[in-house]
Amino acid sequence: MHKRLLWIFVCLWAVSVFLQGNLAIAARMSDEDLAKKREGWYPTGLPLVNFSSDTGLGYGLRIFLYNNGSKSDPDFAYAPYFTQMYIQYFATTAGWQYHEFNIDQFKVFGTDFRVRTSVVFEKKLNANFFGHGAENAQRPLTFAGKEYEKYKDYQDEVLKANNYANYKYNNYTITAPKFSFDIYRNFEFLRFLLGYQVRRVEIDPWDNREFELGLFGGDTYRQTQPTLLSQLQPTGYEGGWTSFARLGVAIDMRDFEPDPKNGFYIDYAFEISRGFLGSEYDYVRSTVGLRGYISPIRNFMVAARVGYTDSSGDVPFYEKGIFAFAMNRYGGLGGFRTLRGYMEDRFIANTMTLGNIEARYQFGEINPFGQLFAFKIVLFCDTGNVYDNAKDPFTEPRFGDYKVAYGGGLVIAWNQNTIIHFYYGMSAEESAISINFNHSLE
Repeated sequence: MHKRLLWIFVCLWAVSVFLQGNLAIAARMSDEDLAKKREGWYPTGLPLVNFSSDTGLGYGLRIFLYNNGSKSDPDFAYAPYFTQMYIQYFATTAGWQYHEFNIDQFKVFGTDFRVRTSVVFEKKLNANFFGHGAENAQRPLTFAGKEYEKYKDYQDEVLKANNYANYKYNNYTITAPKFSFDIYRNFEFLRFLLGYQVRRVEIDPWDNREFELGLFGGDTYRQTQPTLLSQLQPTGYEGGWTSFARLGVAIDMRDFEPDPKNGFYIDYAFEISRGFLGSEYDYVRSTVGLRGYISPIRNFMVAARVGYTDSSGDVPFYEKGIFAFAMNRYGGLGGFRTLRGYMEDRFIANTMTLGNIEARYQFGEINPFGQLFAFKIVLFCDTGNVYDNAKDPFTEPRFGDYKVAYGGGLVIAWNQNTIIHFYYGMSAEESAISINFNHSLE
């Protein structure tokens, strides 16, 4: 199946090369946006006031430092920036910590290489685990043989019952510091990736552990019943070193990477985890993504994304739910990056599909103190499904089992590069709020 995906990508690349002469303009910023682009070095930064239905109220600080170079540089109209650095401290009331130092550098030492590297400490006190596999996703939330269509009913009758004895039934604690290093080589619109990530994972189930309820602490309770994770004990239950190498290739025809208005982006990424790479698990993963952007009228654009991923081998459960695109790795179906309106990692399996469509309308912009802010209304619809085998989405697609979420929100583009979103998503099961960085589709 991996070979078939690679051949599909080669064919798409060949079509792109054939059409390159007609699409070259789409990879350049519009004259209007180019006139607003700043030159040289400049900082942006803001206090992080974040909210997610999964992680609670977030707080912290992220400070960016950009270098856009000079307008005389022939690549000024094509690269979103030449240097982006940021440092972040972030924590939430539900116990998620995500602290990071990140560098994204184009034209390293004057070459066509791009390097992205990050050092991250992440700890989720209440990571989600609802089971895995296609069969699990075909039924609603289930406990002791009873099914619940709405998460609120499930929460009231199961999680809060019997003095909160099962309150952490679908949670566990994961601590996962990591270091990643990705090198990209550009040939016109073709981009190649070579990367490596080392990650140390510790898993701590909530069985027989105490916890406090309330936004800032409160009454103390104990998870006296076994959690789902300890009952199933899937691969990866004991944690360990989870390191892997990445290979990828992409065709990038977007006019502006952080906030595109026209063009398309197609990528394929292959990941391999083996003992000689410093991992305790042996598995492989292939991920394909297709994104398209069109602006039929001024200040209005439509964005769409289709994704497919398949993993096989000795895959730890916390790595199953990953869409490992060439530029970014996102969690499984659920959460603000994939299926808005469902909880994070609500559906995970060896094979997953994803589809998103967004309408974005810019209704205004301001420029106080030399800082450009553009405001956009966003409407979206997300869908996806999970499978046990790589071929199943094509041979047994189960269209009736596709999960759907929809909603809208506000996006603020700060100096074009820093994207801040406010999303409200709904699904048949529940609703969710996200205040965070970047478009979900990028």
